[in-house]
Amino acid sequence: MIHREAEIKLRVEKPSLFKARLRDLGAVLLRSRHFEDNHIMDFEDERLRRSNSLLRLRIAGKKAYLTFKGPSRILSGTKARREMESELIEGRTVLRILYLLGLRCHFRYQKHRTIFRLSRTMITLDETPIGNYAEIEGEPVSIKRIAKKLGFEEKHFITDTYLELFNKYRNKNRVRSRHMKFGIKAHSDH
Repeated sequence: MIHREAEIKLRVEKPSLFKARLRDLGAVLLRSRHFEDNHIMDFEDERLRRSNSLLRLRIAGKKAYLTFKGPSRILSGTKARREMESELIEGRTVLRILYLLGLRCHFRYQKHRTIFRLSRTMITLDETPIGNYAEIEGEPVSIKRIAKKLGFEEKHFITDTYLELFNKYRNKNRVRSRHMKFGIKAHSDH
């Protein structure tokens, strides 16, 4: 599947309230809460990162997806970029193949994700080690309209990646881990 994605993230303080608001708006649950393990792959020289591109292998239970995202730009307050994704049969095998091709995992992040759809707009609720975030993906006008109905304004829109959010969290909380995995600990001076 190839398409141009536009998306935002929103910080969600109360996931149960957020899900209730989605249901009130008529959102349809597409996939219940599940665990995802994401591997951002790159070459040693970080040529993908330097070209503002991303290669991600997502393993979610028995399903896996390989995704390429091209350079991004901010469009009407949302992050827009070209995306190509393919479902895989053997995620762990593909991960080994990527390593054999010279790619390495430069960032790994985990989350529990719940997926909804409202009209043609995808809404996910991600419970991560650094907090809860919603992602709204669709047309910029629809993203803004749905965000407003959910009680968010444009000033709440986040266009950072999970790597950027984690790096901010790491710096603020003095976390040593370079990966956003459950069980990370803040550094203590005691």
